[in-house]
Amino acid sequence: MRTLKLAMYVSLDGVVEDPAWTGPFWNDELAAMQAEYLYASDALVLGRVTYEGFAASWPGMEEQTGDFGRKMNSMPKHVASRSLDHGEWNAEIIQGDLGDQIASLKDQPGGDLLIYGSGDLVDELTRLGLIDEYRLMVHPVAVGKGKRLFSTGPEVTLELASTVTTAAGVVVTTYRLPA
Repeated sequence: MRTLKLAMYVSLDGVVEDPAWTGPFWNDELAAMQAEYLYASDALVLGRVTYEGFAASWPGMEEQTGDFGRKMNSMPKHVASRSLDHGEWNAEIIQGDLGDQIASLKDQPGGDLLIYGSGDLVDELTRLGLIDEYRLMVHPVAVGKGKRLFSTGPEVTLELASTVTTAAGVVVTTYRLPA
């Protein structure tokens, strides 16, 4: 059974939308943690907005991002969308019931499934209890407005698995669903 993991940038005030505010805090430590998550994964699970942004930018970034970019571009993507009929950039649009389809993906053999961003999708998958691990990269900035993490989901209790603080002040917390 595969593990569904989330990697999400979060501001101190819980904002997850338009994470341009993360730039000043990016460093080699955070890059290594992101690479570790990506390389342990066989496929991405993305919401439509994140997918469209990634599909527009990542194909042209391989030269500057090396192996990370090649992995991002070559791996399969499963996209949750109510408006897209077909996908490009190695993407398959999730058809039918989202919960059933994600549960089916998790039941297949292989490496982890990784969610980047995709706030609305995260809210829905949290409500369904399908995300196994939450890696929240909390940045030392208050954004003030924007979509917040867990803005529409139910109350959820998680267990702290690890905490790392980068030299730039980003607190990376990893939580798991209780066993």
